[in-house]
Amino acid sequence: MMPVLNRFATGMLSILVTVAVCSLGSRACLPAQEVANASFEQDADNDGQPDEWQTAGRKTVHQELARFSDPERGHVARLTCTQFEAGFPDSHAMIAQLNRVGVKRAQWYRLRLWARAEDLESGAVSVSLVNRKIWQDTGLSETFSPDTQWQLYEFHFQATRDLPPEESRFQIWFQGTGTLYLDDIILEPVAGFRSQRLPQLPTEGRKNLLPNSSFECGGSGWGAIALGTSSWAGHLFQRVGEWDHTRAYHGSHSWRLALSQSAPLISYFDYFDPTATAIRSVVLANEGWVPLDKGRHYVLSAYVCADKSETPVILLVRQEIRNVQRTYRVGEQWMRVSLPFVAEQSFAYCGVGLDLQQSQVAEATIWIDAVQFERIEDANAGPTDYHPSQDLESTLTTDQLGNIFLDPDHGFDVTLRVFNNAAEPRTVEGSLRVLDYRDQSIWENAVRLDVPKQATAERRFSQVLPGRQGFFRVIWESQGIYQPPLRIANINPVNEQDTAFGMNHAFPWQFLLDLSHHAGLRWWRDWSCQWRLVQQREDGPFDFAIPDEQIQRVILSGGNLLVLLPFPSTEWSAIVDQERVAREAGSSNYLQRRLIVAQKPKDLAQFGRYVRATVQHYHESVKAIEILNEPLYTSYALPNAFGWDIADYLAILKVAYESAKAVDPECLVVGGIAAPPESQWVKRFIEQGGLQWCDVMNLHLYPHRGNPDAYESSFQACYQLMQERGPVRPIWVTEIGCYADDDPPALPFTVGDQAMNRSLRPTELRAAVDLVKFAAVMGAAGVKKIFYHAGTCGPLNENTAGNIFFEYGGTPRKMYAAQVVLSELFGADWVYLGKWGENQAVQGFHFRSKGREIIIVWARRRTPVRVPKGFVAWDLMGNPISETQLEVTDEPVYFVGRFSQE
Repeated sequence: MMPVLNRFATGMLSILVTVAVCSLGSRACLPAQEVANASFEQDADNDGQPDEWQTAGRKTVHQELARFSDPERGHVARLTCTQFEAGFPDSHAMIAQLNRVGVKRAQWYRLRLWARAEDLESGAVSVSLVNRKIWQDTGLSETFSPDTQWQLYEFHFQATRDLPPEESRFQIWFQGTGTLYLDDIILEPVAGFRSQRLPQLPTEGRKNLLPNSSFECGGSGWGAIALGTSSWAGHLFQRVGEWDHTRAYHGSHSWRLALSQSAPLISYFDYFDPTATAIRSVVLANEGWVPLDKGRHYVLSAYVCADKSETPVILLVRQEIRNVQRTYRVGEQWMRVSLPFVAEQSFAYCGVGLDLQQSQVAEATIWIDAVQFERIEDANAGPTDYHPSQDLESTLTTDQLGNIFLDPDHGFDVTLRVFNNAAEPRTVEGSLRVLDYRDQSIWENAVRLDVPKQATAERRFSQVLPGRQGFFRVIWESQGIYQPPLRIANINPVNEQDTAFGMNHAFPWQFLLDLSHHAGLRWWRDWSCQWRLVQQREDGPFDFAIPDEQIQRVILSGGNLLVLLPFPSTEWSAIVDQERVAREAGSSNYLQRRLIVAQKPKDLAQFGRYVRATVQHYHESVKAIEILNEPLYTSYALPNAFGWDIADYLAILKVAYESAKAVDPECLVVGGIAAPPESQWVKRFIEQGGLQWCDVMNLHLYPHRGNPDAYESSFQACYQLMQERGPVRPIWVTEIGCYADDDPPALPFTVGDQAMNRSLRPTELRAAVDLVKFAAVMGAAGVKKIFYHAGTCGPLNENTAGNIFFEYGGTPRKMYAAQVVLSELFGADWVYLGKWGENQAVQGFHFRSKGREIIIVWARRRTPVRVPKGFVAWDLMGNPISETQLEVTDEPVYFVGRFSQE
C-alpha cells in the first residue's frame, strides 16, 4: 500500500534520509564551533545565570534569564518576560550567545534543542544564527511553538556564508510576555546529508521508471513546463495538450501537443519588470522525481510524430538544478528520439515537447507516445525496447478543472482507469477511499474491474458524498499498483462581484483567476502601474501600455483592482546617492534599479501629475489606488536607512490624495506604512495625521507560527489609537501570508523568503484554521479587506506553496475550501458586533454580513459550548453540524443565524 501523504511537520524532518554526524576531525564535513554551556550546567560565578549566555532586547522589555532546576531535566535555562513593548526591531525577549558559534558556507548542519513554555503570549519562538557585524542571516532562521511539555525540536540548514565565531550571535527569542525553558542545545555538521525531492517515483522492479508512459490512462501523472519564460512567478501551471486516440505507437492512445501563434499561451506577471510572454516551447513532463544513482548512465527516449516535416522536438532531463536537453527534427512518421546522460544529481524528471522558439514556423502539432526513462549499463547501447512501467497501471481523474466541483448537492464524480499491457485479460481488485479535510476516512468502495488484454478499462463513480462540501482526498489502493492520491474540492461558488478577500499579484493564468473568483478572491493588488514604466523621460507623455496588459485582463475576467503605485520615483526623478545605492545593491542589477526608484522624487508636483494621469486613465474601471509599498521600514519605498522619515511619506501621500481626488472624488486612496499593527511606524503615521490623507489605511502581516490569538491585542491597540486620534478609516490588510503544503516538493522545505518562512504552518489543516482565526481577529479590529500573498506560479515539481491555495494544475489545498466558506459568510459589508461568550477559554467573534449573523468560535482547550438559539453550527468546510451541544476545540466552528434588528 502506498503512503497517502508526504507527512511534513516544520522542522521535524523525520522522513529525511538517515545521516551520520561528523566527528570534529572528519574530512567529510566542516566542523562548527560548538554551542558553549549547551546544557546550562555551568554557573561558575554563582550569579544565577548560565555562563556564556546573556539576554538582548530593548530596555522597556522586562526579561530575566536564570539557571533553573527542572525536576525532569535538571539544570535548564529559563527566560521570563513580564513586560513587553512591541513595534521596534529589538522588541523581543532573547537568550543569546556571542562569539562562539561558527559555520562554513555550503555545509549542512543540524540544530537540536529541548524546549517547553508557560503562558507564552505569542505562542512562537524563533531561532537564528547571524553575523552580528553586518547583521545578516547565515542560513538558520526557524520558528517553533513549544507547549507546556518538554519536546525535542530539530532543524537542518545549509550555511549560506562563512561565519567566523568571533562575529556570531546565536539567538533564541520570543515576542510578548511568558516563560521559555531550554535545554541541551546541540549544533553540529552532518555528513552524507542530502535534501529529498518529493514525491519520489517507485523504481524497484521497473525498467521504465515513468508511470503511464504511453498515456493509455490519459494525461494523469504528467504536467508541462515552458522554456523561455522570463518571470520567476509566471511558470506554466497546467498540463497542455489533449489525450488522443487517432494516433498511437503503443496501445491505443498518445498525447497531442500543439502550439499556434493565432491562439498563443501567454504568461502574465505584474512585478518590477511586468511580463506578458507568449510561450513558444512547451515540454510535457512527468510529475514526481526519479531517484538516480550518481555516476550511472541513463537514457530518455520517446516516439514522436508531427503534422509536418522538420518539426523541432525537444527532449529534456531536469537534474534538480540543471537541464540536459537535445533537439530533433521529426516528420509525419513515428520516430524514436533519445537523450543519454550521466546522473550528476540524486533526482530528476524528464519530458518531451515542441520547441518553436528558434523557428519561423507559426504553428505545429506533435504526438508523443511510449516515453521511457531507464538506466543502462553501456553508454553506447541506446534505449531498449519500450515497455510500460508496469503491466497494470491505473490513474484517478475527474473532468473538472483543478478537480474543483461546484455543486455539493450533487456530490463529485471520479473516474478510475486501468491499463493492462499483458497478453491475457486481468482482473483488478482494490479499494477506493475518500478522506475528509481532517484526513479521516468517510467513504469507501470495494472495486473489482475486468480489464481486457492490452486495453484500458474504466469505471466512473458518480455522485460521491452528495450534500457534503469541502476538501477531499481520493485514494485508490490495489496491490502493486502505483497511484498518487487525488485532491478534490466541492464548493458552493461565491458569485458576489465585491468581496472582502483578494490576492497580492494576479495569477498569471486565466483558469486560476476563475478558480479564485469561485472562492470569493475577487480583489487583485497590481504592481505594474509604476511611474518609471508609464513616463520614461521627464518631458515625456504618459503611456499606460505596459500596465494595461496586466490590468485589463483582470478586469475582463471579472476581478476588482487595487492599483498599487509601489515606488515614489523614476530613474530621472529620484534624489539618489548613487555610491550608497551601489554599496547596498552589490552585484544585483535588479536591486540597484529598485533602490533608485525607491528614493524620494526631486519634485513632488511631478509625482502628483503621475497620480492624476493614473486615476484619469483607469477611473472608469478602477476605484482604489494604494500609495507606495511598505515605505520607510523596508527598501521598497523611502527606506529609512537612506535617511527618509515619516514626514517624507506624509508629504507624498498628501500630494497623491489631493491629486487623485481632483480627478475622481470617489477614488479610494489607500495609504499607510503597510507594516504589522504593532509597528512604531504605523503608530507614528496615525499620530502625525496620516489618516487625513487616505480613505483606507493599510497593514501587512507575515505572522509567526504561533496562534493567531496572539495578534488580537496588537490589532485592537492599533484600531484604538486610530479611534483616539482620528479620523477612523477602514483597514485593508494588503498582504498577509499563511502557508502550508501537505505534499511538499522537497525536504527540508521552505516556502520563500524569511518573512514567508516565518508564516509557514506544519499542515494545511493548521493553515486553514489560522486563515479563519486571522479573519476573525482582524475583522474585529476594523479590517474590511484581506489580500493574501501571493498570486504566483512555481514550476512543475517545485515549490508552489507561496500561492497558498493551489497545487500544480489548480488542484486545491485545504485552505482553498476553508476560504470559500469565509467568503460565503463574510462579504464586503461585514460588520463586527462584539465578542461573544463569557467563558475565558473560548474565543468568540460576532459579525453581521449578507443579512446574517455569524459567530466564529474556537477554544484554547476542549470546551463544551451550546449553539445559541436561532443559530446553526457549521464546521470549517461549511457543513452543518446537527448537535446543539458541541465540544469546541482549537478548530473554529461557525454559528450562523438570520440577522435580528434587536
